[in-house]
Amino acid sequence: MSRILIVEDDAIIAFDLAEQLADAGFTIVGPALTSKDGLRALSETGCDAAILDVNLGSETSEAVAHELIRRNIPFLTVSGYSYDQFPAVFRLARPMAKPMRVASVIAELRRLTAG
Repeated sequence: MSRILIVEDDAIIAFDLAEQLADAGFTIVGPALTSKDGLRALSETGCDAAILDVNLGSETSEAVAHELIRRNIPFLTVSGYSYDQFPAVFRLARPMAKPMRVASVIAELRRLTAG
């Protein structure tokens, strides 16, 4: 099954999302609560697609987004902020607003990993 990297700084959201995606048949990488942890998980385990929270407290997941693009790995971005406020790198991915609809996230991940 597809490996999904989750980078989300809110532990409750991250672990709830991980559980729901695992129930839907995905293998979860992480969750990573920081950009550094996301890069480490990507390096050590890899993934087939990712979900990136744009803002991770005092940082963004921009470094992870750049590495995913470099590796040609698709990803979704999630944020409570307006799409217009995203750094440019995040505009290359499908945006999902918080609060997330897990059914929509699952459908989009299946689409991204269908090839």
